[in-house]
Order: sequence, then structure tokens, then C-alpha cells
Amino acid sequence: MHILITLLDAAATTKDSTVKAAAETGEKIAAESAPLIDMLFKGGGIMILLALCLIAAIFFIFERFMYISGRAKIDPNVLNVVKDNLKENRPDAALSYCERTPTTQAQVIATGMRFLGSNMREIESAMETRANVELSAMESNLNYLSLISRIAPMIGFVGTIWGVITIFYTISVKGNLEIGGISEGLYIKMVTSLAGLVVGIISFIGYQLLQRKIDKFAERIQEQSLGFLELLNKSNL
Repeated sequence: MHILITLLDAAATTKDSTVKAAAETGEKIAAESAPLIDMLFKGGGIMILLALCLIAAIFFIFERFMYISGRAKIDPNVLNVVKDNLKENRPDAALSYCERTPTTQAQVIATGMRFLGSNMREIESAMETRANVELSAMESNLNYLSLISRIAPMIGFVGTIWGVITIFYTISVKGNLEIGGISEGLYIKMVTSLAGLVVGIISFIGYQLLQRKIDKFAERIQEQSLGFLELLNKSNL
């Protein structure tokens, strides 16, 4: 009986220690998280500008991604449908099918169909012009991402410099040099530089990934144009 009581006491002590440790860990995490949020809010108007830049960057990344993904689809069936209709001497049906398909590939081929009867050089030139127009539409708004990636770090740096100026101005007015006050004010203001770099990096990565996606599609649309021209050449149109 004495042994049983001893074991129960030991288990209760272990449980209390575990609960206490968990509570201390939770308090420590909360204590570490709270200052970060507090520092972000103390960044002032600069942090508001950076927050707007971040929102704009995320919006343009998702908006461009959805648009490019929709327009940059390559459907092998498009050329097959065109080929079958041309074999049956139904170019109007092939053109109608391409016009109804809302992809860059179909619109470029539709442009070539409209120039049937012209020489191959004119057809190729018209398709290339149409492809350039479509690629330009895909690159629209990407310049905003590039701009944000450049100016966000600068805005953050301006916030830090302004904070340093404010600190030294306060020292000159009070005539009191307190290391604690200086260091606190300085690391709070340096948060703007960190935030600016984070926003700039996100914007830059988004810009580069989307631009790479467009470049890859440009290569594929050239292959599709070449395939259409070869089809016309074999069909003697």
C-alpha cells in the first residue's frame, strides 16, 4: 500500500512538472511573438506603404498566373482539327473552330487561316505579329511586379534612415544618451528594412517565375506556328 501511494505521488509530481513546463513554453512563445507584431506596428507609415506593396504584389502574381495559365494552353487537337478540315476542303470550319477556342495557340493559327491564299512569308509574318501581340498581353502588369521588387527595399531603407534621424534628434533635444533607448528605437526602425526586403524578394521571385513561363510558351508557340506552316505546305494551300 505504501509503495502504491508513493507511485501515485510520483506520477502526480511528473504531471505537474509537465503542465508547468508546457505553460512556461507557451508563455515564452507568446512573449517572443508579441514583440515582433508590436515592432511591425511601430514601423509607422512606412509599414503601411510596404503592406500595400505586398498586397499589390500578391494580387498581380495571382492575376497574371491565372491569365497566363489560361492563354498559354497548348492543345495538340487544334492542329489535328485544322488538318482534317483542310483535307476535306473546309477552311471556314477550321477558322471557326480556332476563333471559338480562347487560347493564344488557336488565335495565332486563326490568323494564319485568314491569310490563306497569300504567300508563305506573309502568312508567317501575320502569325508572328499575332503571337507578339498575345505575348505582350501576357506580360502586361508584370512591369508592376518588377517596379515593386525595386522600390520596396528602398522604401524600407528610407524608413530605417528616418528612424535613425528621429533617434538622434531626440538625443539632441533631451541631451541624454541612453543606450537602451537608442537600441530599442533602432531595431524597431530596422524592421522596415527587413519588411522591404521581404516584399521585394516575393515580388522578384513572382516576376521571374511568370516571365520564365511566358518565355517557355513563346518557344512552344513558335513550334505550333511552324507545324501549321508545314501543314499548309503539304496541303498546297
